[in-house]
Amino acid sequence: MTHLDSMVGKYSRTDRVYTKVRKVDNRVIGVRVKHPVTNDPPSAAQQTVQEKFLTIQAQVNTALADAEQKAALTAEWHKQRKCKTLRGYAFRKFYRQSSTPQNP
Repeated sequence: MTHLDSMVGKYSRTDRVYTKVRKVDNRVIGVRVKHPVTNDPPSAAQQTVQEKFLTIQAQVNTALADAEQKAALTAEWHKQRKCKTLRGYAFRKFYRQSSTPQNP
């Protein structure tokens, strides 16, 4: 059993949560979480999303390895305030480019 305060953000709706209640004052003093067992392979939609994520991550790595592209991305990154890291900004930019349909 773990203490209730240390469980914040460690379980989701699909989990079964068991609590231990102290009989003296009916306070919850411990929590145990049982995660559902899922051995199912990823679906086709999940696989396409995973492949898209991996290709975008590879694009980000190559862009940050190149000095010219990194300088351009850094200049764009300093102009905006939404993304806190350069890698996050680059990922967001490449993700948006891959999501928009390309006009021939």
